[in-house]
Amino acid sequence: MWGRTQATRATVLPPNSHTKFVASAHLIDASINSLNSLGSLIRKENYRNKITAFNNPASSEMGFNLEIEIQAALKPILDKAKNTNISKFSEVIASIIQHPIKNQQGAIVFGSNGLLGSVLGLVANLTVQERRISKQDLDSFLVRVNKYFMQYEKLNQSNNELDKKIEAFSIKLQALQFDIREHMMDLIIVLFKQTNRQQLKYKSLEELQIRYLDKSVLDTILKKDSGILLKFPGDAIKASKEMVYGIQKLFEEYQKLYADNYEQIRNILMQSKELGNNVNIQKIDQSLAELEKFYLESKDADILNLRLQTLSERLKVLVQTEQE
Repeated sequence: MWGRTQATRATVLPPNSHTKFVASAHLIDASINSLNSLGSLIRKENYRNKITAFNNPASSEMGFNLEIEIQAALKPILDKAKNTNISKFSEVIASIIQHPIKNQQGAIVFGSNGLLGSVLGLVANLTVQERRISKQDLDSFLVRVNKYFMQYEKLNQSNNELDKKIEAFSIKLQALQFDIREHMMDLIIVLFKQTNRQQLKYKSLEELQIRYLDKSVLDTILKKDSGILLKFPGDAIKASKEMVYGIQKLFEEYQKLYADNYEQIRNILMQSKELGNNVNIQKIDQSLAELEKFYLESKDADILNLRLQTLSERLKVLVQTEQE
């Protein structure tokens, strides 16, 4: 326990001022826990690992295997080739699919600048070199495989959108942490007269809470017979309300962010069922079930971990001190 700092002796403050400081500290403690939970929850590791697995062209999570579909679409073209080593050509295609181009973030590039462009470039060169292979053959190949690439493009677009929203969410989370820090410092410099904001600004929220607003510390500072004048900040309750409402709003935004992504991924998987007779409907249904499982599990855990009910209850206790 840290010692009590010196303060100017004066008339004893109104009885409920002590209660306001204690109620504020309890609310801040719950707010920090909620913020930390939000910071962890935004990653949703199990769910995000699952949607990332869908983007693997070597897997069959989408109900089809991209390499198999490309090789099947190539067969009519390769059957016409006379001057090309067919086995070697197929091996090169397989290698490109198994070792696809990735962007700076490590995500596979499926479009014209990535996997599709590489495959199409090889087949186009083959068309030029082999007289018996026509432009119509090339067009037919492109139409056949493009529908599969489109599914991956949709996945990429959905996941890129999710990444951008998470980045924007993280910025808002940091802004809320800054506001809570400011609110904590407002209370601390009242309780500890010899402390200033410069001393506090680089300490973590948890350190500020434990060192200055922990129950044992407050019990020492706020003894009823202390005779110390401590003026509760006039805008502290308003700041507390904004703090709680900010957390609640962020949580709602977080829920919508993932709900939208879940619906998008689900719709893409459902669309895969319509790609043709070769699609494995059972595998798609399995992927849909696993996706829903991870989404619902994390959703239920989110509400439990965030303790929004605790926040609301502690804010209510603080607000009631105004009426005492």
